[in-house]
Amino acid sequence: MGSNQENITEQTTVVIIGAGVSGLTLATFLQKSGVACVVLERRDRAYIEMRQRAGVVDARGVRMFEQWDLADKLLFGLVAQTIDYRLNGAGRIFEIVGEDGSPSRFCTQQMLVGNLMKEFIDNMAGDVRFDIADVTIHNEEGQHPKITYSDANGSHALACDYIAGCDSDRGVSRASIPDGVLTKYSHEFGYAWLAALVEAPVTSHAIMGVSDYGCVAQLPRGPHRSRYYLQCALSDGPEDWSDQRIWDEIRLRLNDKTIQNALVHDKFFVPLRSVVYAPIQYRNLFLVGDAAHLVPPTSAKGMNLALYDVDILSQAILRAVQEDDTMGLESYSDTVLTHIWNYQDFAVWITDMMHDAGDPTQRGTFRQMIARARLDNLFDSETAAHLHSEYQRGMN
Repeated sequence: MGSNQENITEQTTVVIIGAGVSGLTLATFLQKSGVACVVLERRDRAYIEMRQRAGVVDARGVRMFEQWDLADKLLFGLVAQTIDYRLNGAGRIFEIVGEDGSPSRFCTQQMLVGNLMKEFIDNMAGDVRFDIADVTIHNEEGQHPKITYSDANGSHALACDYIAGCDSDRGVSRASIPDGVLTKYSHEFGYAWLAALVEAPVTSHAIMGVSDYGCVAQLPRGPHRSRYYLQCALSDGPEDWSDQRIWDEIRLRLNDKTIQNALVHDKFFVPLRSVVYAPIQYRNLFLVGDAAHLVPPTSAKGMNLALYDVDILSQAILRAVQEDDTMGLESYSDTVLTHIWNYQDFAVWITDMMHDAGDPTQRGTFRQMIARARLDNLFDSETAAHLHSEYQRGMN
């Protein structure tokens, strides 16, 4: 659409803001069902496909993609999620499965985004508009929603029935909702993680380490790289963490002097916090994923929580469009928020336990020993290990 057509308003059924996992998954489900949609993305395709993000599709997400006959196209082979839990260097392998014993699929968020791009754009001729700017959401009561935006060709307008805000914590979707509508619930854990992307793969299992010197984790980011996470102070900055200090701390916390330095591609600091907004819908705008809620990376549940949102929202939109039944859309926030709070319960439980069991300067040696006893029970006792499954059952 050229600049001489900037007064023409296009029509579609759903506008999806954000081409991450949640936006592309929702678009693929809608396109597969014959519901017209347009995805708006401020970055270009190459950036989105190369962006490093955490996450492995859990058992519930696998079942969702299987129900859409997309699992074999989008996900890789079935695997059980395994964690190499280490306490002061001593390791034990822990396997995580669904409540019915079903495994996850090994597909990182970056891999899933690339596969969704190919499926939606290349195979299904889906409409993703990259490199857009100046997005404004018009979501007035009693009127059809409209999105205005600009790109290299000028200004454009899209009229629609529904808007899905899949544009993360700092996107325009939630920001478009008037003050006083949403309530923000948040919990600050009191410490941060240094996240370092390194040129060193996970050689066996993902690692979650607890030591007297603080937490450390190593998670896969493709075949040749991994992301290390190191517990640090909220006041820390890049000047406090040289590349050499990163590797020294990794060796110290894993009690493994054989680990070699490798190239550190980037590093950033993540204050650990949990956030929930309520409600997560406003008129014809529905928030999805990080736009609606955040969980700390210790829970490893952010992507799967977003996929649950997509599952509920896609079904609700299809019923509204195909059957003129809007009950699912009207109850979207209530349905999803119940699930979100279960995830937040798990996130606080695992985050506090892993950090309490580590460096005692945070909450004292009494809490440290209680947390270590709980971890010992979790990993050593078959009965106690079901505690983890109970949390998973509540979320699935």
